Amino acid sequence: MRIVTLLTDFGVSDIYVAEVKGVILSRCGDVKIVDITHQVEPFNVRQGAFLLLLSYKFFPPGTIHVAVVDPGVGTERRGLVLKTHNYWFVGPDNGLLYPAAMSDGLEECFEIMLEKYPRIGGHTFHARDVFGPVAGELASGLQPALRKIDAQSIVKLELTTARFVGGSVETEVLHIDRFGNAILNIDSSGMPEGLGLGDELIVEYGGRVYTARYVKAYGDVPPGSLLVTFGGTGQLELAASRGSASMLLGLKPGDRVRIRLQ
Repeated sequence: MRIVTLLTDFGVSDIYVAEVKGVILSRCGDVKIVDITHQVEPFNVRQGAFLLLLSYKFFPPGTIHVAVVDPGVGTERRGLVLKTHNYWFVGPDNGLLYPAAMSDGLEECFEIMLEKYPRIGGHTFHARDVFGPVAGELASGLQPALRKIDAQSIVKLELTTARFVGGSVETEVLHIDRFGNAILNIDSSGMPEGLGLGDELIVEYGGRVYTARYVKAYGDVPPGSLLVTFGGTGQLELAASRGSASMLLGLKPGDRVRIRLQ
């Protein structure tokens, strides 16, 4: 049984996700569809790319990842199928697929021949009318309408990794999770030498200054206290014990936060 994953900014209150699943199943009934998330911030391609990069690798080889965060739908932007070492990625040519595909090892790039996939009711639902059918055809072993293209021609989106320099770092909030934790673009390689568990850090955002303790787990500080830790993503998180750092500081994806040593 082939696996198809879905990652979108569609939310869960409309019929959009169900319609995409319907067209996939119509082309391949023997497929398992897994929802990665449909709660990407609307139009936030960087956040979608980050969440796809985090999640794609936990699926079996051969999985087809369909990702759609597509503010340019219906324009001249291309639709892509990217073949990597272990996976297939299907979605718009706006950089959304690029970090995950490069991470797994990009092998071949294809442009979807959009004219071969009729649109229903307009030109603004390629997830249902193009990407879903292509994923279903791949899952069923059929050959979608594709043309091979040069990998250098696709839109590239780089998710940079920040690091402490001279005792401070300016970070980007890549994602806010359900608990209000702000996931930052810092991994373990960007941390300063000598910083130990229990040490305090200064957090600057929105003209205000906060103190956060660097800890191993959320429960290592009293409830409501601001903390910095490495979460399950492998990225540094700005969090609040049994609370919401995003609400406490007013953070959202794309915001810049400065952190410095005490």
